[in-house]
Amino acid sequence: MTSVNVFKSVGDLIIKLVSEGKKGGKVRVVTSYDIDSVVAAGIILKYLQQNDIRFEYLTVLDVESTSVLDDVPTIAIDVGVKDLKRSLSLIRSERMDLRKLGTIYEVLTPYYSYTIFKALEDFMIVTNDVRYYVLASMLSRFTPRVRYQQVDELLKNYLRELSDLNIIKVVRGPKLFNYSVYDLNVVLSRSLDLFVPRYSGVKDLKGLSEEDLIKYVMDCISVFTQMKFSSNDLIGDNYIITQEWVFKDVYELLYALVSISDVYGVEYVVTSVLITNYIPLIRFNYEELLKDLISRVYSVRDGGLVQVRKNVYKARLDSLVPLTPISKILKSYVTPLNSIIVYEVGNENYLPLSEVSLETIDTVVKKPFERVGALLKFKEFK
Repeated sequence: MTSVNVFKSVGDLIIKLVSEGKKGGKVRVVTSYDIDSVVAAGIILKYLQQNDIRFEYLTVLDVESTSVLDDVPTIAIDVGVKDLKRSLSLIRSERMDLRKLGTIYEVLTPYYSYTIFKALEDFMIVTNDVRYYVLASMLSRFTPRVRYQQVDELLKNYLRELSDLNIIKVVRGPKLFNYSVYDLNVVLSRSLDLFVPRYSGVKDLKGLSEEDLIKYVMDCISVFTQMKFSSNDLIGDNYIITQEWVFKDVYELLYALVSISDVYGVEYVVTSVLITNYIPLIRFNYEELLKDLISRVYSVRDGGLVQVRKNVYKARLDSLVPLTPISKILKSYVTPLNSIIVYEVGNENYLPLSEVSLETIDTVVKKPFERVGALLKFKEFK
């Protein structure tokens, strides 16, 4: 099926489930902790809210510990719930398709939030903040940026759409948060992707050419990692919000969302889609977390990573901070992209749930465990 046909079919199926939910009292949405699935849930719940439909939002670990009745119309995103009679399930795939298995519909898509957004945009009031959230969640597939050269065609199509609306502009240059927006000293001290190690903020960078800036950043990186990067690895497209808004750089918005999700839970991000007044709070809380987050990157790197088994690493922290950004930075410079990084804080171990699947948890983590924000807390490895 073409993407347009998939979008239309998904929209029709959601409307059908909603009509069934009206009869039964509510519609349930279940997601993983992946930011793309969380934003998709927020869009669905916003649609339900605008149509005065009662809803229930659960995450995949909530489903593990909650009695879920199979007669409630359910939309499952990145979960693969197969034992429900009436459900729509979105599954990650490089191709787009729709298939029916009994009373269950499965949607194959590379992007959850984009698929839901395109399916429902003609049936709901859409604001620009939703469009920014969708772009940020789509970009999550291509982070850490130093390990990716370009995005795919579907994302490029969406970028053209946002450019035509004059709400996003593409700025080619170093892969730094807010490049071309703020003073270079501010840019280098705050960027998490691309992260500039050991930048003190003292060096005067005014008037520095882009070529010299890249050389300076590469020098900073070289003392932090043994991996080799070229200048081409550090240059890419930056997506700048042209309207007056809470964030200017969409990549920074992405890192703010995953940071807030780690500490406060995915429910906070979902609520910010429903209630736009929460978005300034996301900015405020992200600023509060940022300084400690950056200092913990150094403590992890300086303290060393211990490989506990194949592709599984362990790091010690003295306090709990957003772990997804730290994992992305470490995967930029230190560990393989598909590595699992566990963080020891006190006598507990933590995993960022956005970075691992349930199948991975089953192979690595020994029960009991519990969810803290969007982190998995446990004591022992399997």
